[in-house]
Amino acid sequence: MNIGITGQSGFIGYHLTNYLLQKSFKVIPINKEDFLSNQRLCKAIENCDVIVHLAGVNRGPDNEVHDQNIQLASQLINALQESNLTPAIIFSSSTQEEMDNPYGRSKKEATDLFIDWAARNKTRFISLLIPNVFGPFCKPFYNSVIATFCYQLTHNQEPAIQVDRSLKLIYVNNLVEKICELIEKTPDEHRVNLQTNIEIRVSEILSLLKRFQTEYLGQQVFPL
Repeated sequence: MNIGITGQSGFIGYHLTNYLLQKSFKVIPINKEDFLSNQRLCKAIENCDVIVHLAGVNRGPDNEVHDQNIQLASQLINALQESNLTPAIIFSSSTQEEMDNPYGRSKKEATDLFIDWAARNKTRFISLLIPNVFGPFCKPFYNSVIATFCYQLTHNQEPAIQVDRSLKLIYVNNLVEKICELIEKTPDEHRVNLQTNIEIRVSEILSLLKRFQTEYLGQQVFPL
């Protein structure tokens, strides 16, 4: 099976690519450059049985976050329509769909666009409501507060807690395993709310990482 991945070079895309290759899937990268023209995007997706749409904007001015996420979804749908292709689509949405912010609204609106396209073309579409993702190679100041705190603690910086709220977290390997499962098995619903591995306050995360820093870097002891 040929699996196209948008955002393939990103944090989740990197882990998903490695996992799928281990499972003997063929991975087709759909790069940022492919979205520069409809012709190029049509060429990139022509052999995909499934497309995992991970590309998106997490940070930036509110209007850019909202508009660019909608634009990416619209470009992909337009290329599929022009090419008369109907691969299954798995979309990385967010639990922030439930929140009234530009990022959450963009994910919800993009999901609705894909649902409409899938209904008209009688094909599969799944929107993954993903909580906060953490794991190896996570980008500080962008992907996760855990990565940000780890960077700051190892670069002689003092992390600051902006809002001490409770976070629902999922480990990246658990996420990519779920994506692979959904590639092979279709659920009845369009939206799939992923189970979290842990729920923890930001202050607790920082306290835990400071202990890890003391034990591992200071005492050469693997923390438990």
